[in-house]
Amino acid sequence: MKLDFRSLPWRIAVGVAVPAAVLTGALFLYAFRMGPPCPIYAVSGIYCIGCGAGRACVSLLHGDLLGAMDYNLLFVLMLPFVAYFGVKVYISYVFGRDILPFPKIKLWVALVIVAVVVVFGVLRNVPI
Repeated sequence: MKLDFRSLPWRIAVGVAVPAAVLTGALFLYAFRMGPPCPIYAVSGIYCIGCGAGRACVSLLHGDLLGAMDYNLLFVLMLPFVAYFGVKVYISYVFGRDILPFPKIKLWVALVIVAVVVVFGVLRNVPI
């Protein structure tokens, strides 16, 4: 028997589980004021591009935008776009219709985004 991940029971399960997981994660971060430790930093001592994202989430949940930007500026700037895309994919899967617009990204724009992420990752490890 083959599983059909587009079936109604799967879409209902995802429709309930994803918001529950997001809400649980947000409540955990809000209540305990700590994000998960970075395994890359723990092993190598080098800040990855995601280091500080957990602390930035905690700051955002507590309404401290400047504090969040201090922890990880790139994460804070990209969060609205990534969250919108996540909501778009969620709605498309659960309801079976693609109702949110999303612009087509040209290759050069994608390359600029990748370059910004790489430069950010390098610059945050330069001791100034």
